[in-house]
Amino acid sequence: MSSPSRLTTGSPEDWLRHAKSDLAVAQNIENNPDVLPNQTAFHAQQAAEKAIKGAMIHAGIAFPLTHDLKDLVKRWTSSGRAWPAALINVKTLTPYAMESRYPGYIHQISRAEVRAAIEVAEQVIAWAEALLHPPSPAIPGVPSK
Repeated sequence: MSSPSRLTTGSPEDWLRHAKSDLAVAQNIENNPDVLPNQTAFHAQQAAEKAIKGAMIHAGIAFPLTHDLKDLVKRWTSSGRAWPAALINVKTLTPYAMESRYPGYIHQISRAEVRAAIEVAEQVIAWAEALLHPPSPAIPGVPSK
C-alpha cells in the first residue's frame, strides 16, 4: 500500500543528481561478471524513477511513495501533461525495483534486458534534464554557447 500523494522533500535537482548517480552505478557494473544483471537493472530502474520524481516535483505534481513507474506516468498525464511517446517503455522497468532484487521472484534478467533498461534510464534522465534546464532561446545575431 502506498502512502497518500504528497510533494516530497528534496529539490528537483537533488532528485536528478541521485538519478544520475544510480545511472552511473548501472553503467559501471553492467559488464562486471561478479554483479548479477538483476542488480544492475535495479539501479537503472532507480535512475528512471528518481528522474521522473524530480520532474514531477519541478512540475508541482504530488506522488505517493511508490516504485511503480506506470503509476508515476499516469499521474504525469493526469495532470494534463503529455508523456513522451519515446519514453513509454519506462513502465517495463517497474519489476526491477523490487522483484529483481530477491531470489525466486523474477527470472534472471539477460544482459540484453539490462542494456535496454540502461538505455531507457538514460533517455528518461535526458528528458528530465531538459525539463529542469531547458536550453535558452536563440537570440538573432548572438552566437550560441
